[in-house]
Amino acid sequence: MASEVFDVIVVGGGPVGLATAYEVAKAGAKVIVLEKNNFFNHAGSSNDLARMFRTMYTEDFMADLAKEALELWDDLEKDSGTSLRWMGGLLNFGDKNYGDNTPEGTLLGPIANLERLGMWYKELTREEIQDRYPFKDLPADWIGLYAPDNGVINVQLLLRTLLGLAKDYGAEARQHTDVKCIRPSDSDSSIWEVHTIRHNKDRCVFNARKIVIACGSYINHVVEASFGMALDLDIWEMVASYFNCNAGPSGTIFPSMWFQFAPEKDGRSQLFYGFPALPWGPPNVTRIAVDAATRRIKDPDERLTNVFNAEDIRDTQTFIEDHVVGVDSTVPVFTTSCLQTNVFDNMFVLDYIPQEYLHNGPKNSVVVFTAGWAMKFVPLLGKALAEMSLNGESQYARKEFSITRTDPNTGKGIIIVDNNELLKQVRSSFAFRQQASGSSVKGSHNTGL
Repeated sequence: MASEVFDVIVVGGGPVGLATAYEVAKAGAKVIVLEKNNFFNHAGSSNDLARMFRTMYTEDFMADLAKEALELWDDLEKDSGTSLRWMGGLLNFGDKNYGDNTPEGTLLGPIANLERLGMWYKELTREEIQDRYPFKDLPADWIGLYAPDNGVINVQLLLRTLLGLAKDYGAEARQHTDVKCIRPSDSDSSIWEVHTIRHNKDRCVFNARKIVIACGSYINHVVEASFGMALDLDIWEMVASYFNCNAGPSGTIFPSMWFQFAPEKDGRSQLFYGFPALPWGPPNVTRIAVDAATRRIKDPDERLTNVFNAEDIRDTQTFIEDHVVGVDSTVPVFTTSCLQTNVFDNMFVLDYIPQEYLHNGPKNSVVVFTAGWAMKFVPLLGKALAEMSLNGESQYARKEFSITRTDPNTGKGIIIVDNNELLKQVRSSFAFRQQASGSSVKGSHNTGL
């Protein structure tokens, strides 16, 4: 294996990594994707049955990317001959003033971009919301914004489709392959050696001209050992529960996804979201959860693997009791969790590892992606990472996603170097005690999902 040279090695077999392998292989290049666990595992951010695809953004550039992603999802579905989304729309509702003076803006903030991009929407009153959806006792002055160009992603079908397509185009894939170190070859500095342990016992080296690291919250496990740097991450253990709906008579149906905008109550987030009962899931079961995380960590190895945060579940049960009709909050049907990776502004990190950390390896030869709410952008991010690795650039590698950007409030950056005391925090367990909600613990809420 050490004598074979790939054009690109992709580290991480989640949806972004698989989308990258698919795009690279489709371009005719030689690519392999390496996954530490099983493919389709639940150790990172791509478990569960569903994620939101949404186009309602306040930021112009994110709205533009979402509109373009809409077309790339269409292309992916045509190539696979598979419907990967259920486009039932999205209802945002709540306090129209909530989020003022924050980067995400207010509930009605996306309207300007929806109009600019020619995307249909409808404003709803409190009465119209409660007539169409099984909500009750909403405040009289609450309003809603419904847009049809949004939908539910079938996550498990997406993962299997991407891996199948990548292989069909010639990509190779290895699971149970833990990347321990990436370093320039001693014999040829234009080649990267990827040192791995396979099946927890066998050492194996893979060679490539370009590297894409897309392993989400596990990124520091690779870049720290390889490049003497780490990223200052805030990893949320997001908890979501499924609840039983009334099957009839007078049954309970959510006609679309929904998201509630509301200020905190007693220090606890009131940002709740939900999905309809899924055609590919159990009948009469709906996912409802708080878009917040009480437990926040710095390293995915510190994740709780056998229990869930009771406070987050209880918040959701209280919301259902107070404001939802026909959903039994007594005991969840089942509960799951995932790791939501963030940096200081909760935007993506989509960039090259800076030259100074490459140990004389070739410039712009190692691309990284992590952080942010990425599932809705999977086809776009796969295209971006493929372009960056094969062509040395991509229009999607925006300055807002730069690995070297700094927090305007503190002046601190994302990169932590190994002679910095902050590097110790990368390994610290449960580094934060404050509940994180939306996109920021500082009050800047970005409805993610």
